[in-house]
Formats: sequence, C-alpha cells, structure tokens
Amino acid sequence: MAPKRVASMSKPVRVFGQGASPGRSTCDALCASAFTRRCGLPILLLCLLFPAAHPCFAEWTKTIECPAGRVYRDERKYAGREEFCELLLPGSLVVKDGPYRSWFSEGHPGREGNYKEGRQVGVWKECNRFDRCKQTVYEPVFPAEKQRPGFKPQIPVSFVNGKYVFDFASCRSTWITQMNSQDPINLNIGHGSPYRCEISYIPESVLERGGEGDYYCEIPFTVGPRELNSLDLMRELPELGLPQFCRRISRTGEQIVIQKEGFSVATTVDVECATIGHDKAGREVLTIKLNQYAANLAKEVGRQGPLTTLLCLDQIDGPKIVVDRSGSILFSYTASANPIKAKKQRKCVAEAIGIQASCH
Repeated sequence: MAPKRVASMSKPVRVFGQGASPGRSTCDALCASAFTRRCGLPILLLCLLFPAAHPCFAEWTKTIECPAGRVYRDERKYAGREEFCELLLPGSLVVKDGPYRSWFSEGHPGREGNYKEGRQVGVWKECNRFDRCKQTVYEPVFPAEKQRPGFKPQIPVSFVNGKYVFDFASCRSTWITQMNSQDPINLNIGHGSPYRCEISYIPESVLERGGEGDYYCEIPFTVGPRELNSLDLMRELPELGLPQFCRRISRTGEQIVIQKEGFSVATTVDVECATIGHDKAGREVLTIKLNQYAANLAKEVGRQGPLTTLLCLDQIDGPKIVVDRSGSILFSYTASANPIKAKKQRKCVAEAIGIQASCH
C-alpha cells in the first residue's frame, strides 16, 4: 500500500504508511527491549497491537517552505521520509514543483534540491545509503531538447475542455502523476532520444510493489499534439487511428531494433509485416514493412548515416532501404551465411511478428 498523501498549505503533516516509522525513538527502544526480553509484557503487547502508533516518538520537523499555490507533502514509508511541494493541475494531474528533501532514515539524507514543473533543476545533493554524497547539476533544458524544433519549456500534458492534450512534439522531460483513481498513474516523459518521445507508463502499485501493468512508448515527434480521452496511451493511440507505439517491457530484450548511435529509430512494435525470400545466391532475405511514421523516420535518419539493426540482440547486415511499386518503404536484410545462425534469425522473426507471403 502506498503512503497516504495528506496536503497542508500551512503546517507540516505527519503521515505514516504501511511499515512506516517516524525514526528511532524512545518507543522504538522500548519495543526493541521488549522483543529481546529486557522489558515487560505490557510494552511488548503495546508494540504488537499498535506497531505504527507509538505513543511517543522522535518528531520530524518541517524543513522546506513551498511557493505560493503549491501543496506541502510529508510522506513516510518504512524508516524514510520525503518532503516536497506539489502543483495541482486540471484533470487530476500533479507535478512536483519547489524544494524537495528525502531521507533513508533519520540522520541519513537521500536527495535535496528543487523541482520545476515536474523535473529536477539546478544543483542537487544526492547521497546513497552509506552517506556518500555528490552534487549534480540538472539543466532546465537538456541539449537534446534545445535541438528539437517542436520543443516548448512547459509541461507537455494538459487538460482542456474535458480532454487530455499531449504534446508529443515538445516531449519536455517531466514526471507527472494522474491522481483520479485508487491506483494513480505515473508518466515519466522524455529520456533523451533525438527521434522519439519516450514515455514510461507506471501505475503506482507497480512502482511500489512491482508486478504487471507498466509499459513503454516511443512516439515519433512528428505525431505532434493529440487530444486523448485518457492517459492510457496503449489504448488511446490506436483509437485515434495511429499505429501502436507502446509495448510491454520485454524481460528478454527487444527482438527487432533499428538504431543509430545507440538510439532506437524503430522497434518490433513498428513492424507491420515481414516476409522471407531469397537472393540470386540462394541466401534468405528478410524484408520488413514499418508503419508510416517509423518508415519515414528511418528513411530520414538513414540519410544522415548508416543504420544498424539488432535481431534478437544479434546485429544483422543492413538494412537496404527500398521503395516498392505501391510507394511503401521496405527494409531488407540478408540472412547470415551460417545456416545455424540464419535459422535462428528466421525463428526470431517468426516468433516476434510472424512471416507473411507478401507485404503488399
């Protein structure tokens, strides 16, 4: 269970979630003594019956002040603590905005710095559990963002006239949360790709305990701003007539990746069709057809230099980019001359996307 979220506009709030602790205190010591049989039965029973409601504890004090219009949060989980400020937006959207501090436990700091509309900015002090600290500077605009024609220095998601408006062209790096359900949805937007808006969709339950329900999207910037009924992008994008750009996170690695300098240009989810034929020498030739957005992107990026392709984590020669009679952009690859490796490549394609007789 996630820690309770209690707001305060003027005074600190002590919040205790499952397994939370306000820090080492007199009562902690009494409980420890009781469990080691150095204290009496009444105290042991008190600790067992009320593990998160000690009648006495070391007080945590409020250490940050939030800007006007922001909501102060004080969250406790296990022995740790987070203090931060939230900006509440239409559509039940919230982002961190203002000073932030966290602790692993009392006396052992985690991170300290400032958020600006859902992203870390300025100088941050970041410590690990062993009290080793470093300073990191987060720029208000990343270099990759500066090079993006559609970039805007503002939160890329808004709620207007009953619709969520997502600006995939801007894709400003932002962590934003939708709070209108029992299981809030977190969107981690923008990870530095020069070609696509990368978005992680993470339900709060998955963030807290793991499990299923999260997925990952790589949406070409050319998709631009879109109106959505919800932030479930895996469902919403196809309903708009767009290709499926979202996929579950593979535990074994992506089957097909076309990339340039380590950045994905297209992946398995972009493949609409795959065929296998033979060249004049008798070697197998894999031909794939991408959705139009991915095909145009790969063709454009390919003009800037050679693309590389990984097929089930192994590099394969190509692609050779051709345009067929219908105007479709196709990507062809010659299979390995090694029969065993060629069989593995064919099996990878068959299991990932299936092999068809024709892509026309």
